[in-house]
Amino acid sequence: MNSTDNAFPLMLSNFENYAFRDDSAEHPMVIVLRTPFEGCLDQSAFRQALTDTLLENPLLRAVVDDSGWCTKWRLLENQEPRLEIVSYDSDHPPLHCPLRKIDLRNEAGVEFCLRLCSDRGVLITYLHHACVDGIGAIRFIGDLFARYGNLTAVSADERPIVRCPNPQLLLARSTTKMPGNSHERRAPICHTLMEAGRLFLRKSYALLGKPTASPAVAGKQQVNDIMTTRVLSRTVLKRLRKVAQSKGVTTNDLCMMVFLQQIARWSSSDPAAKNSDLFRILMPVSMRNPNHDRISAANIVSYVFHSFRRGEILSSESLLKAIHEKSYQMLNRNEAAAMLHGFALSRWIPGLFRLSQLAQKNFASAVMTNVGEVRRIFQNRFPLRHGRAVAGNIVIQRIDGVAPTRENTNITMAFGTYGGELIMHLNRNTRLFSSADAHELLQTVADGLTELAATNTNQTVERDVELSTAEIRNLPPKLSAPSTASLVHKPD
Repeated sequence: MNSTDNAFPLMLSNFENYAFRDDSAEHPMVIVLRTPFEGCLDQSAFRQALTDTLLENPLLRAVVDDSGWCTKWRLLENQEPRLEIVSYDSDHPPLHCPLRKIDLRNEAGVEFCLRLCSDRGVLITYLHHACVDGIGAIRFIGDLFARYGNLTAVSADERPIVRCPNPQLLLARSTTKMPGNSHERRAPICHTLMEAGRLFLRKSYALLGKPTASPAVAGKQQVNDIMTTRVLSRTVLKRLRKVAQSKGVTTNDLCMMVFLQQIARWSSSDPAAKNSDLFRILMPVSMRNPNHDRISAANIVSYVFHSFRRGEILSSESLLKAIHEKSYQMLNRNEAAAMLHGFALSRWIPGLFRLSQLAQKNFASAVMTNVGEVRRIFQNRFPLRHGRAVAGNIVIQRIDGVAPTRENTNITMAFGTYGGELIMHLNRNTRLFSSADAHELLQTVADGLTELAATNTNQTVERDVELSTAEIRNLPPKLSAPSTASLVHKPD
């Protein structure tokens, strides 16, 4: 047993308790990461790296005991990593990520599927959100491959510098404070109460997929894959940053604007659509401060909401200004703390959590998260090749990730940058959104951002979509040759 395991059994934080209670078979509270890489992976070294990394991340080796008055984490004894390894004769491994449920009462909150070809592979990682947030999940993958790189590098100067997580810092994971003056970074109580009232009394618009011609057609469209991906080139990302700078906003503000516009247009064919429809976007916000830099996998996150009426979304300039002002206010007044206090109330007042679920079934239309630059999240220093991390005898091509969907929140959208490219992922409620719907909706977001990137140039930006061969094969016919370009908020 690791000496840091002595802190267990450990009481769940308020956010962890929420993520545990809100789990269901229809809507698993599971974060999915997909890590494609090039090179011939050493399975023995990978298993060793995985075992060592899990030792430093005890929440990923624990189950939830809710038999008493208070839910607690209890460590599993002699826990072996749940790792499935499948080899393929093809040039590229399959990239699909099926929906997966993890029962925290009986099993640890992480499992792995490693798919290998002769000179490339992909690691699919499923992590229960009660154990870790998006930043923590990416950092865990960084730790894992940094350790693997140390075991397989041929020389000392090619070895990644591995960070050493400190599980003792898990005791500080429940913070509601952010860096800075505590009085300046506090939302007025009247504002907080008013926003809480709006959250429960106003129903958000629920996004749905497009109706199919028949049940047979719907069945054919369904693909056992919840993750859809688009990658915009370095050129487009650089131009987007220039557009953001010229307008005095962030690239995250631009992404939010385009995402809002596209889901509003997507749903405009709904016979019941009206200008007063409320599009409420849940945005995860990291609560991390410098004291959390060495913390092991955990949740240090909260939520804020961007809310706009369909009519407000029609004007790009006014919408962008409103998004920027709301984001600035939310982050600088630490409005995310209010949600954590709400989770605490719903935990300690009997029946309140269930009542909140019954009172408001439409908390958000969608989730949108922007993790920023993935390599910065790693906190491990990797040698680089064309802007991509080199882990010993493999090169990490990128890390794809999606947050879980919830009841009536049928779409989650994620943005991040890696290797100088802007990477976008969409998760869908597979019962209500077909694979074709997901590809089409994400394509409109990619097109919108590419067109926006062209606004500060004198020439038209050429289409720039980078998809894996497997993804191209899986595109529906009408999207296989498109005509235009192309897991926690962090301000750009």
